[in-house]
Amino acid sequence: MAPWLREDPQRCLLTRDLSENMEAMARRCAEAFVRQNGYTDLPATEDSTRWVLEAGEKAVWPRVLASRVGSLERDAATVQCSMRQCVVFFRIRRMPLLCAYRIVTMTQVFTKLHLEPGGIHDVRCDERRA
Repeated sequence: MAPWLREDPQRCLLTRDLSENMEAMARRCAEAFVRQNGYTDLPATEDSTRWVLEAGEKAVWPRVLASRVGSLERDAATVQCSMRQCVVFFRIRRMPLLCAYRIVTMTQVFTKLHLEPGGIHDVRCDERRA
């Protein structure tokens, strides 16, 4: 892999299977992104060149990664792609936010991966749980 590709932590480095559709590739890229950045119950990658700060985070990496651990499910809940971008939803794992999601956005060529600030609350989920 070309060194310049690895220099961009917001670029998906997974090899695309040409038999898969755009949504499947976006899902794999986003799942790798949240795993590498320490949001799941698995440890963040040891390759610090893949870590990306969110808005407002300070670059004290041990503290940043510790605050993220276990906050999102490993598997994406749903994916939506358009001609310009893909949006991938991850369920938040922390109580009382069981019906809330965070989203990873990326371009249609799987670059500029970014975990958007804030979350999205599924009102119907609360109704189903009641």
